[in-house]
Amino acid sequence: MRAGDIAPLIGGTFLAMYPMMTTPILVGGLVDWAGLSGEQAGWIGTLSIGAVALASMLLPRLLHRHPGRALPFLFAAMLAVGYAGYSLVAGFPAFVALALVTGIGSGGLLAAMAMRIAKTAQPDRIYGIIYATASIVFAALLFALPPLGEAWGVPAEFRLLALIAVGVMPVLAWLKADVASVGGEGGGVARRPWAMIWTVVLVMTIAFPLYGGVYAFSERRAVDIGLGAAAIGGALAAATVMTVVGALLVAWVGTRPGRTLPTMVTMAVATLSYGLVLGAATPPLFLAGMLAFGLMQMALNSYFFGLASTLDREGHVAAALQGYSLIPYALGAGLFGSLAGDGDMRLLAWPAVAISIFAALILLPMLIRLDRQGEAAA
Repeated sequence: MRAGDIAPLIGGTFLAMYPMMTTPILVGGLVDWAGLSGEQAGWIGTLSIGAVALASMLLPRLLHRHPGRALPFLFAAMLAVGYAGYSLVAGFPAFVALALVTGIGSGGLLAAMAMRIAKTAQPDRIYGIIYATASIVFAALLFALPPLGEAWGVPAEFRLLALIAVGVMPVLAWLKADVASVGGEGGGVARRPWAMIWTVVLVMTIAFPLYGGVYAFSERRAVDIGLGAAAIGGALAAATVMTVVGALLVAWVGTRPGRTLPTMVTMAVATLSYGLVLGAATPPLFLAGMLAFGLMQMALNSYFFGLASTLDREGHVAAALQGYSLIPYALGAGLFGSLAGDGDMRLLAWPAVAISIFAALILLPMLIRLDRQGEAAA
């Protein structure tokens, strides 16, 4: 795929990730500067991500009817206006409205990009390239924004995010109305393999709460085993670096060895990371778990969304599943908190490992079948 074709997909997906990746900046800023309570700010973050999920599930049909660049530009403009608006308004209702605007804009972009990626020859590798690039930029942003806010005030952080969105928007002009279908049959609409699609939904429903819950409580686990603030920050930074490594590995490997092997290896690394992060009794084991977690993080997303793209080359399924994935992921923090309460989080280590293995075993026969049929070949 040419650079001119992938650049707008990177730019659009990068903007679509705003609400998920900048949540700490949003929530912290609304508490420190806007005077919202922690509960109110938390709900703003939740509403924004919830709007992303719903929009990406509900908008593919509209995008299919209007496949040009106008809607992606509109969604990007909503995102930019929303983040600029965060720096200008006051009061909980106004922030709720902006959270919905930014969430819908993000979800629309997520769906628009997913529908184009689905029709590329190697969607897994494209996702790997996109996530690697986006992770690097977001890591730099999350490093730079807090000092900016400290020097110029929290509104400056929101305005910078809005300016970056405006700066990225011209890249969307390179978007094609659609990407040429790969392996189409007579130009007709292929029947979707619903049994396989629902299998993916089931596996995501089982596996993604582990993904979200482990990450949400990783800092608490670090405190439990005696790590200081600097060491915790170092562990989280190292995990972020590993997300880039994992995404680049997907971009390199793709599905050349078939879909079964790389997907199962990624889920095995995920299982190992859950056991280590939750069950570690010493700092070295915890750090190993965080490194493994970072390594699998974007790789897991790439292979799941690449699989969804393979099952539906029109991209409706990939778009919907990207939105749906946020729901079990977000529920993970609440489930872990309810199950462990103020008790020992290590009690969840072995159940998490068992559930992750169970999810992989559900998915395994389908992957083997796809490889035998040659439908998942890179």
